[in-house]
Amino acid sequence: MAKNGNGKAALAAAEAAFAEDAGMGYEEVDKEHLQIPFISPLQALSPQLKKNDPAFISGASQGNIFNTVTNQVWDGDEGVVVLPVYFQMKYLEFVPRMQGGGFVSELSPDSAEVRNAVRDRDSGMTLLANGNELVNSAQHWVQLVHDDGALESAIIDMKKTQLSRSRRWNSLMMSQNHNGQRMPPWCNTYLLRTVEDGNDKGSWYSWVITQKDRTPIEEYATSPLTISAKELHSTIKAGALQIAPPAPEVSTGITLDDDAPF
Repeated sequence: MAKNGNGKAALAAAEAAFAEDAGMGYEEVDKEHLQIPFISPLQALSPQLKKNDPAFISGASQGNIFNTVTNQVWDGDEGVVVLPVYFQMKYLEFVPRMQGGGFVSELSPDSAEVRNAVRDRDSGMTLLANGNELVNSAQHWVQLVHDDGALESAIIDMKKTQLSRSRRWNSLMMSQNHNGQRMPPWCNTYLLRTVEDGNDKGSWYSWVITQKDRTPIEEYATSPLTISAKELHSTIKAGALQIAPPAPEVSTGITLDDDAPF
């Protein structure tokens, strides 16, 4: 019994020491030193599927869902569970893929560049005056809900044909009410899966989004989901957390016209 008591005391002391040191070493880490992962479907031409590419992920296949920071991969049929937190529409400038591709900058929606952009009938792209492409990107900040209940901040980035999925998701979230009041997006979790999509120009994998679980109203104020989502929401709204542009493997894919979701 004494030994068991000593073991419990040692464990309690270790837990106390850990709690005291938690967070140490990161005092000077700020938003410029962090990378928020994007969660994206893997496509046939994704670098993660090419064995000779440094981004190759062993065992991954098209239609899988992957994390751009951790390289974690999920089966697209099983999907991932997310808690929506914040929505932003971004206006991004890219060098056209046939000219080498690559992200240039994020533009203000009120800028002259965006206002004067024109749609090119031949390529289907929206072009800026300098010849670069303007891409509208619907970005959903979420908390990934892992199987063990752990939460991880991430972004679901939707462009081109995926914009219709974004609009439907926003509409679904905004239709949720309690006692006549619109519920915050983090009152419900959603399951994101992938499905093969396509047209006469090729095929790709698109998002399929369904509502999953709702936080009971009596648990809302104390739920870890609510607390974590509200903290992230406040941080984003205050401008204290910014994201890097999507990585090239997320931004480009089969083609750059509006018939593919990249």
